[in-house]
Amino acid sequence: MSPNTWVIEMPSQKSRSHPYPRRISPYRTPSLNRDAFTRDSPAAAIAGPTTRTHDHPVFEDIRTIMSVLKASGLMPIYEQVSNYEVGPPTKTNEFYSFFVRGVVHALTIFNVYSLFTPISAQLFYSYRETDNVNQWIELLLCILTYTLTVFVCARNTKSMLRIMNEILQLDEEVRRQFGANLNQNFGFSVKFLVGIAVCQTYIIILRIYAVDGEITPPSYILLAFYAVQNGLTATYIVFASALLRIVYIRFHFINQLLNGYTYGQQQKRKGGGGGGRRHRGNGNHNPTPNPAIMEHFPEDSLFIYRMHNKLLRIYKGINDCCNLILVSFLGYSFYTVTTNCYNLFVQITAKGMVSANILQWCFAWLCLHVSLLALLSRSCGLTTREANATSQILSRVYASSREFQNIIDKFLTKSIKQEVQFTAYGFFAIDNSTLFKIFSAVTTYLVILIQFKQLEDSKVEDPEPDQT
Repeated sequence: MSPNTWVIEMPSQKSRSHPYPRRISPYRTPSLNRDAFTRDSPAAAIAGPTTRTHDHPVFEDIRTIMSVLKASGLMPIYEQVSNYEVGPPTKTNEFYSFFVRGVVHALTIFNVYSLFTPISAQLFYSYRETDNVNQWIELLLCILTYTLTVFVCARNTKSMLRIMNEILQLDEEVRRQFGANLNQNFGFSVKFLVGIAVCQTYIIILRIYAVDGEITPPSYILLAFYAVQNGLTATYIVFASALLRIVYIRFHFINQLLNGYTYGQQQKRKGGGGGGRRHRGNGNHNPTPNPAIMEHFPEDSLFIYRMHNKLLRIYKGINDCCNLILVSFLGYSFYTVTTNCYNLFVQITAKGMVSANILQWCFAWLCLHVSLLALLSRSCGLTTREANATSQILSRVYASSREFQNIIDKFLTKSIKQEVQFTAYGFFAIDNSTLFKIFSAVTTYLVILIQFKQLEDSKVEDPEPDQT
């Protein structure tokens, strides 16, 4: 099953007697992308709910990454109330999260203290004497990013639980109304989690081998916690991207439903060769909608509008929970990518022997941060595009039916006033162009750093004569 595969579960014989009304309209089926949807076999449908469980049908797909965040105190250890509702953590789980965050803050204070003492001298040394400030800024940004992530996650515990409940409730409504179960294989989150662990382990090994002499126990603590800080911050970015992908799937679902009411899709369902003949001739063809299809539009449109508004609220809630973390992480990633590109340039252009340790160190950091930036940019871009596409699809429905133009007018008027963007605390929008903008800025600062290096080298090669 591909990463973008959705599963629509048809109601079984037992579930058809569900007390809630559920309607699966036959005219929807041709409008859906057949490559993106699969249906359960008849045997699975007859077997009923006894062969399949739906405990947290959405968040079970990302349970691995959520388990890591729960264990580290970045996510609340919530209680399961029902298949479509989660509750606040118990007193014991709440105390555990509070204890873990306390240990994290204590180690953070120890890290900051160690940076200004000789303890860290053997671990975090500069490759060039004049570039010593770069490493200290990078380390402080790492500490600041993770500390801010812990504070924001602790503050937004209730908000995150509310977002999860709203997603689960929305899925319950979709299942009641259309018999659809919107699941997606989030294998990318596990792959990123493994990649983060491998990169951090490899970076620690490179750092240990680069140290001359015996490493002291405080240095081991400093190095290990430095890797944990980077790993958990990166894990939270993957989690935020997975949440956005969940919202994207639901935006895409309602857009596919609306596509079934556009004139082009209706002509396909009418069938065939005769439709092409009707389009020939002069250009004064006036499309007429199929009444059998459009009769359900008022009922479905109310559900779609309500679902769209809920998704926008969830989308904004995720942005509010993550915006401070995103500002800090993007700043840290930008600085890390810039300094590692600069170190690569220094090593490649050096007249002496190139250090394999430094090259591997730089490439490991670049692979980690560039992949995270690409994932975040793509997830934000896809979700924002689907959220804005709803009004464009409705405008095509508006042109195909005059009878329901008043219903569509209200939604389009509201959509014009709503600017859907995922931002980093309002400073700039995060979308598909963010990665290009970051690399453009990295190139600019890299040129400045290289010019300072050349100026420094020229002063070393041509010392000023002594004044007599």
